[in-house]
Amino acid sequence: MRLKIISFLLIFSVVVFPSIIFKGMTPFVENESFVLSNENVVASIGNDGLLENLALKDTMFDAVYNMYFTLDKSKVSFEEIKVSDNKKILAYGTNGVKDVIVEYSLIKDGLHVSVLSKEPKELRVFFKESDLDPIFLKEKNYTFIQCRHVAYGIFFPNALSMYRIGALMFLSIKSVPVNDYSKFDFDIILDKDIHHLKEKLGLIDYQNKYIVLDTQNKPVDNIKVVMLNGDTPVDVSTSKLNGEIYFSGNGDNFKLLNEDLKIRNFTKDRIFLDSPKETKFLWKPYLTGLSTDSVYVVFKVNKPSTAVLFINGKMIEDNLYDTFHMIKVDNLTPATVYDVEVVAAQLKEKISFKTAGDKKYKFLVYGDTRTNTDWHKIICDEMSKEKALFVLHTGDLVESGPQLFEWDFFFNTGHTLFSRTPIMPVIGNHEHNAVYYYQAFMPPRKGGGDFLKQWYSFDIGPVHYIVLDSNVQENTNLDFYQTQWLENDLKKTTKPYIIVLFHHPFFSNVKGRGQEFREKWHNLFVKYKVSAVFNGHIHHYERFFKDGVMYVTTGGGGAPFGYGLYSSDVSYLPFSKASAAGYLHYIVGNVEDGSIHFVVKAVAKEENRKLSKVYKILDEFDIYARNTRN
Repeated sequence: MRLKIISFLLIFSVVVFPSIIFKGMTPFVENESFVLSNENVVASIGNDGLLENLALKDTMFDAVYNMYFTLDKSKVSFEEIKVSDNKKILAYGTNGVKDVIVEYSLIKDGLHVSVLSKEPKELRVFFKESDLDPIFLKEKNYTFIQCRHVAYGIFFPNALSMYRIGALMFLSIKSVPVNDYSKFDFDIILDKDIHHLKEKLGLIDYQNKYIVLDTQNKPVDNIKVVMLNGDTPVDVSTSKLNGEIYFSGNGDNFKLLNEDLKIRNFTKDRIFLDSPKETKFLWKPYLTGLSTDSVYVVFKVNKPSTAVLFINGKMIEDNLYDTFHMIKVDNLTPATVYDVEVVAAQLKEKISFKTAGDKKYKFLVYGDTRTNTDWHKIICDEMSKEKALFVLHTGDLVESGPQLFEWDFFFNTGHTLFSRTPIMPVIGNHEHNAVYYYQAFMPPRKGGGDFLKQWYSFDIGPVHYIVLDSNVQENTNLDFYQTQWLENDLKKTTKPYIIVLFHHPFFSNVKGRGQEFREKWHNLFVKYKVSAVFNGHIHHYERFFKDGVMYVTTGGGGAPFGYGLYSSDVSYLPFSKASAAGYLHYIVGNVEDGSIHFVVKAVAKEENRKLSKVYKILDEFDIYARNTRN
């Protein structure tokens, strides 16, 4: 279906922009043809016709990862997207009954959106933010969203209500007639903080001045501070070079937007930070999101700074003044070794990696590293000697995902491994779907679910890897979306091998330890000839072969061991192939011609509550290319 378009929307031509890299938790760009850019802001529209990225050019930090529409209470989907010669992007779709056009165009400091249809009664617009802990304020006809490095002011002149229901929702039942159609309009305006947005929009009558000082009473610049009245945010502002900071409204408390930093105390005109004297790494540099031509370098420091990477004679700057840095290194050569020097303030750290591209390579699998940091270090130090291309983690990285200090332990403990071997993880039950998990990792390409990376897939050489979230409750909408995504992903791949990873195993030889059997997933694995499935959750090693699919449980990364295999609870399933308990272990996968050979290596064993180092092969097995199997 297609509307007859109004004359001012008629002429089209494709506009191609140079490669762009957005920053933030969901910086995926599907199609660089659908990009709008002016001197202040840049936006991209996804292949689904929805806003995909929106950022200030000086930071490129995007904090909205999903915006979708319902018209007359039915969700709008788009079938065609075009770029006009007057620098507008048009998405053509339907709500199932009526045709809909969405027009995206840039204004000086943001994005203007128009939604057109015939006789629409009600428009709802939903925004899902992509940041750790955004601040929300409402004033007059504006709704403000403050994120880590950007603030959004949403001006919806005819909106009747705004509230959050898993997403920020605007409801409008008043449209403006345009010829034979009706149109809803709204703007998204950007700046570095809410206070500057209020100034820009003429919403400030008076200001209160403070000075931000460190522990040596020196002015601190570029720090975002939230003014509170009780627990309610009043304003968010950024300190200037001389430490001056201005707020509108009245508050009785303050907090920092960056939770790595703390306020020691404050007076009527001073805000004192509890700032460390020396800059140190909180998370030492590590690697994630490996592909043939890119990788992400990630680290965290205890004091805000900008950062620079030096890589094979090339300098990459991250101008975000922050404690957390995730820097994409792209335009790399496949199957090539790169040495990187990471510089933040006076800190320097060297790391190295090899891009994907070889048909033959080595990768690692392990999981359940929570609880025993010293045990985790033992296994990481041994795994680092393998010089593998990357490592897969089967979940339960930390004891409690919402506790920030747990992630400090994880990354510093695994630094020897993760600074050479990019990590691609699965979310486990101990992560509790915490936002820190999503902040810390970036898949090679966009997936689905929360932050577009709750589940994801990627290709390296002849292998297609699929990562799922088994914490999603069965027979829910989220389970439906993930399973639908899984089948679509399985249909598309032509790779000889498919390896699937999720946290909770289907099977165990210990009674009551196998999880609820997801028959839908197993049937899909059989139908599409999945080569192997790797799980964690149970803190020992087991392997099963059922209906042509190899199922492997590896949970020996440092969590307390499970000894059910030695008890009366054991009941070996007829398709069980191997098992071992009480070992710190990991799995090496060797991708070879015609097969992948796996070796399960134990590096320590617990006996009588004492851990002793061992070097033992627990198991070996092979999987074969799908087209060679019956």
